[in-house]
Amino acid sequence: MKILDKMIVKEFVPNFLSSLAILVFVLILNRVFELINMIIAKHVEVIIVLKLFLYNLPFIVFLTIPMAALVASIITFGRMSSDFEIAAMRSAGINVVRRIFMLFVFSSLLFGVAFLFADVVVPYSNHNVRTILTQIVQMKPAVSIEENVMKWSYDNKTRFYFEKINKDNTFENCRVFQENSTISSKSGRIMTGKGKENVFIKMNEGMILDLNNDNAFRTTAFSSMTMKMKIAETVKEKSGSERGDREMNIAMLMGNIKALEESYKGKDSKDQQDRKKRSIYRNLTEIHKKFSISFGVFAFVLLGSIIGVSLKKSSLAVGFTISTVLFVIYYMMLVLGEQFSDKGLVNPAVSIWFPNYITSLFCILFIFRMLKKVEPLDFSFFNRLWKKK
Repeated sequence: MKILDKMIVKEFVPNFLSSLAILVFVLILNRVFELINMIIAKHVEVIIVLKLFLYNLPFIVFLTIPMAALVASIITFGRMSSDFEIAAMRSAGINVVRRIFMLFVFSSLLFGVAFLFADVVVPYSNHNVRTILTQIVQMKPAVSIEENVMKWSYDNKTRFYFEKINKDNTFENCRVFQENSTISSKSGRIMTGKGKENVFIKMNEGMILDLNNDNAFRTTAFSSMTMKMKIAETVKEKSGSERGDREMNIAMLMGNIKALEESYKGKDSKDQQDRKKRSIYRNLTEIHKKFSISFGVFAFVLLGSIIGVSLKKSSLAVGFTISTVLFVIYYMMLVLGEQFSDKGLVNPAVSIWFPNYITSLFCILFIFRMLKKVEPLDFSFFNRLWKKK
């Protein structure tokens, strides 16, 4: 039996590494195009963009580890099933379910790696990504703006539209939309203030269109006007030493929760209690996400192995198709749960772990079918689909 277990692990490991490499490559493609655009169109230094790219990698790797485990388990056991090795094991009286659970030893290693990324590497890299982006905005304030694209301010109170942006941060034909007014300008410049902590736009030869309380419009012409443009977090809002919840490890998040609880002592108003609850839930959400996504390795290895055993024909394409569908559903449930938790509606222990609860439930049902010697799951649809292609 040890020989059989070693054979499965030896086949699983290369499949996992190749799946991880392919998934990381696919996910970074879109990011690479954005970074290349920053170099060519925005004229940001190559070394800065390279640092930004490297600091974005840890989060992508962390996110793809569970999915790569799912793909690898489908391919490994799917190949064994299509080559009738699973049938031979059953004929020899070998417990297939036990062979599946043997992969949990390797899954424990993957869980440790994923959790290390989640608690140590990813918070550090996220903090550096924000720092670099803030520096880029300070050095080149037009880097976060695109021509002929409506841009919301960071506080979602103002929209900016620039028809043309030049290399020297000057622009042509600008529109600024606020709640009750619209500002238009023929030309101007995007610039940073003293200390490079704020971004401003200086507009020349423009007009302001206001809507007053009587629903009547009033126009005002101006020759020059300077306006603050809140397009990113500024240094004053978050200094280099301060971190957001996605830039903290578990120890920092727990300390933040403790500080929040102490700061609200003796304050019993409903609004303050709701604010406290949402703040605490946001920090708890990040803590549970580190554990939940890392634990997803176990659930996906088990689910992928069961699916692979049930396949009559397996390939890399089939594995990626099935795993993509399953992971998209898993990630949608995770994002939805995160939204509910951040708003203080559902406890993170329920909402963030809900995808794992569902996956584990399906795994238990499938294993029960296998132990009861029920007919294997029918995934012939995927086989027919890829056969036609």
